[in-house]
Amino acid sequence: MATASLTGLPLELLVHLIAVYLPTEDLGALRLTDKYLEKALFDTFAREFFTKRQFMLSTSSLQTLVDISRHGALNKTLKHVIIGMESFQSFQDADPGFWNLSDAQRRVFFAGFADQFSLMSSGHDRTLLVEAFRNLPNLDTIGIRDYSANGRVRDGGRWSSYGAPTISRQLGYDLQIYSNEFASCVFQLVMQALADANRVIPSIETILRGQLAGLTDLAFYLRSPDRKIDAVLSGLEQLLLTLHFTNSLRGTLNVDLLFLGSFLLRTPSLKHLRLNFQKPHTSTTYTVLQHLVTTPNLLPSLQRLDLGMMSTSPDTLLQIMSKFSVTLQHVSLWKTELRYDNSVLWNDSEDRYNPWPRVLRVISTTSHLSRMTLGCLGQLSEHEEPIHVKFKDGKISHEYSGDVKDWMPQLINQLVVSWPQRPAEDSNYTSDGESADGEDGFIDDDEPMDEDASEDDAD
Repeated sequence: MATASLTGLPLELLVHLIAVYLPTEDLGALRLTDKYLEKALFDTFAREFFTKRQFMLSTSSLQTLVDISRHGALNKTLKHVIIGMESFQSFQDADPGFWNLSDAQRRVFFAGFADQFSLMSSGHDRTLLVEAFRNLPNLDTIGIRDYSANGRVRDGGRWSSYGAPTISRQLGYDLQIYSNEFASCVFQLVMQALADANRVIPSIETILRGQLAGLTDLAFYLRSPDRKIDAVLSGLEQLLLTLHFTNSLRGTLNVDLLFLGSFLLRTPSLKHLRLNFQKPHTSTTYTVLQHLVTTPNLLPSLQRLDLGMMSTSPDTLLQIMSKFSVTLQHVSLWKTELRYDNSVLWNDSEDRYNPWPRVLRVISTTSHLSRMTLGCLGQLSEHEEPIHVKFKDGKISHEYSGDVKDWMPQLINQLVVSWPQRPAEDSNYTSDGESADGEDGFIDDDEPMDEDASEDDAD
């Protein structure tokens, strides 16, 4: 009778009943015990750990990305590369923990600070990214993030930029991003690296969840003409953006001077656009949305539009829906607040104005939507405090699909306005427009894979 062993198990049992449930460290040990097991488990290992990876702007982290891109098998598996926003400068400037570092921790910090400064100022970061992008034949998405995401089942852990956990352990603090200019520089870096590598990919995702984090308008400045950049932009099908525009650089923003507008004009194949704003900056939000409305020949292929974390007028929202009604199929509105000036004043009959039903009815008659996702809606007028619009069933969001004329009445019937009590005559109400949880509300981490739990994963 043959001795029972793991190598005698059918591959399906080996993978699904044993390897899937092992902690990362034990899975690595199992792969090292036997050449057959290493080969048998390689595909599962590669899909879980090397389909999506996150790297920070350090020489060792980006060099690991290059090493993966040179690997004859792993380079074909890696499809989604994320650049994390860990910044030594931000830690020194904004984290009070910096002044409590020991001498050993300060040496670690300044070595990392110098490396990051040299990497970015010399252009070596761009050189490394260019080589990696050229070597990844199946690369389809590049992300920019300022957080470590959930989404990996094994070990119940989070995954973060390669190298960042080691630095955090050595310093006793996490590196964070506090500068919108830093994120904007990284966006420009990614675009230029793609152009230099002659790589056209369908998706770029900039998802920033820090307080008041977002790309400035400078992130979208393009030198023109630029044949290589135009090739990258022409191939984009999905663009997810978190914006933080301010008026500080050039006074009141002018629609004609908006760099984002010129950027979007050069993305004729874009099918999915997400714009997450910062609600306190309503004037710049208005400027961006007006550009969407007034610019001819903008986004002729747009099928899905996500708008989040913003305040706008009912008319502006309807103008956007009308502008893209021919091609638009899916609309998502998350933490969207309708501001209006023609509300009915508080009176004894408690008669109040709710703009959402009117807006939604107009959308149903002027569009060809097949799907709509709504969550955390609100409204605000000069006569009222911020008012939440919720769903009768208590859910935070709802998604409807099918013929818009069929589901729109159901959607409108689900909406419930949480009217506040009638204010006293001497009460003062203010609105900060802030989001309590800082989430963007759109589901992005839908792949339960790619944990950076072990920094020795790259073969």
